[in-house]
Amino acid sequence: MKKYLMLFRKMNKQKWIVCILLGILLLVIAIPVEPKSENDRQNDSENEEKQEITSGVYEKQLEGRLENIIGQMEGVGKVQVMITLEDEGESVVAQDVNRKTDCTEQQEEVRRETSMEESTVFSGETPYETKVKAPKIQGVLIVAQGAGGSETKVKIYEAVQALFGIEAHKISIVEMGTQEGS
Repeated sequence: MKKYLMLFRKMNKQKWIVCILLGILLLVIAIPVEPKSENDRQNDSENEEKQEITSGVYEKQLEGRLENIIGQMEGVGKVQVMITLEDEGESVVAQDVNRKTDCTEQQEEVRRETSMEESTVFSGETPYETKVKAPKIQGVLIVAQGAGGSETKVKIYEAVQALFGIEAHKISIVEMGTQEGS
């Protein structure tokens, strides 16, 4: 016991600080890490599902909805739709922007230098997405039973242009042929 007391008395400030910091470090290492909660796992799986939605799935969803809505239009009848996409879409991630302005004076002249530094904001290990831009539509093909009439064709063109905001030359509407044996 006397040895320890002698040792403590001989220690200077720096040695005390080192001992305290080592003690804090040991406490931090010893604290158990909590496993991910069910809520965190659910959020992770939702993010993965969003990333897994490929352009093919997006195309099929759009085609199905468009077939459904056009099929309900008067005079159209049975419909099949094909949509092609230009790209895969885009995710916009949050950016943290730091701006710094330095002013210096030299012989009655003031110089200002501005620097800007951007860094991506992360949510856990993945970048924090502020928004996701949908893929752009390249073209739409519509095959419909009632597409032989010009009035029906015009209605379909107008509907597709209003829904997707694409030019008329990117839309093709043709009349559905009859198949033998059906």
